[in-house]
Amino acid sequence: MDADPREIIDTGDRLLAEYPELFTEQYETNTRLMQQLAGVDSFRIQIRLTGYITRKKRTENSFDR
Repeated sequence: MDADPREIIDTGDRLLAEYPELFTEQYETNTRLMQQLAGVDSFRIQIRLTGYITRKKRTENSFDR
């Protein structure tokens, strides 16, 4: 199964909106959270979502400084 980038972005943004305080700038932490929250069967989609969310959190926090 392959997801187009728009699906990754939409799903990532939805998860960030639902759980803004749960996700961090740490990829490993977000990976564990993604396994619990997303319910995605595909490992590739899971790592793409984790990467998107991690990059988004790092970008958010770099603007806050």
